[in-house]
Amino acid sequence: MASLFAFDLVAREGLARAGVFHTAHGPLPTPVYAPVGTQATVKAVTPRQLQETGTSLVLANTYHLYLRPGDALIAALGGVHRFMGWDGPMLTDSGGFQVFSLAGGDGKQSLRKIDDDGVTFRSHIDGRTHRFTPEKVMEIEQNLGADIAMVLDECSAPDDYGYLKRQALPRTHAWAERCRAVHSRPDQALFGIVQGGIFPDLRQASAEALVALGFPGYAIGGLSVGESKAEMLATLDATTPALPEDKPRYLMGVGTPEDLVEGVARGIDIFDCVLPTRVARNGQALLRTGKYNMRNARFADDPAPINEACECYACRGFSRAYIRHLFVAKEILGATLLTIHNLHTMLSLMSDVRAAVVAGRFTDFRAAFWEAREGETE
Repeated sequence: MASLFAFDLVAREGLARAGVFHTAHGPLPTPVYAPVGTQATVKAVTPRQLQETGTSLVLANTYHLYLRPGDALIAALGGVHRFMGWDGPMLTDSGGFQVFSLAGGDGKQSLRKIDDDGVTFRSHIDGRTHRFTPEKVMEIEQNLGADIAMVLDECSAPDDYGYLKRQALPRTHAWAERCRAVHSRPDQALFGIVQGGIFPDLRQASAEALVALGFPGYAIGGLSVGESKAEMLATLDATTPALPEDKPRYLMGVGTPEDLVEGVARGIDIFDCVLPTRVARNGQALLRTGKYNMRNARFADDPAPINEACECYACRGFSRAYIRHLFVAKEILGATLLTIHNLHTMLSLMSDVRAAVVAGRFTDFRAAFWEAREGETE
């Protein structure tokens, strides 16, 4: 039996990897995409429906669960797995990105203030003041009890070299060390978070500092926050080679179909993103080849499924006309069916990517993916 938090590499092709990360709630095959369950629920679907889509890892949000209903309550009720009825591997973020998003902008007043010890912020729910330090965040995440927890980091603007080098990176590295020092839950893996914006030298320096602390896994944060897609991919090119071969690599908050394929090509093992579920609630269906707006009038009498090639529950049982009707009529079932479809699209893609790496044909798979991407889109 593999030891807890061991990462076994099964196959590789170039930088693309297939592996297994061992958690307290079972082995986690990688590469893997994690649906986001911000409030201890993936919106519009049940845990059983998540299982049926092929979900193996779910992300929950530390910031939101701390504010409501409270991490102490969740701990008293048996931890986040029992609280939400999910028995598979789980991951909690640290709240760093959510605090970053409270910075204001466009004339809005900032809801947070960062110093070297931590961050003071006002709740977006009721305006009350709260304080996150590395030690407090570790207390919260250990109360929640997910299999993978993240250190507190400072997620800042990706193109501010001076601030990143002088303040954000030293602070992120110091906070990671403090998190490492107080984290004590033996069934929970604590991951470090590499920052450094879009600058290769800063990313490499951040990776070096965090690897020296000896985490069981490493995340790449601070991307998909305003930089271009080309900048994001160039940043991955500079970052993943600086991370250990024998530890999983997690790209935080990034996850369109093309992001998954290109991330795996650059050595990423774990992804999460709210996009597939968020756009589903707005009537958008994801396909490997593109996307459909299911509110479009051209689907009003279309008897075909969303995607003829898809095996999900929504595509096996319902027509485009029916899905469109649900959204026009503002019926909740529309969001549920499209969420099931979009998650299945992402998860089946990830499964096929893994199979391609194991079979030594990922290069061909990637080329075919991009060739098809030029086809059926809207």
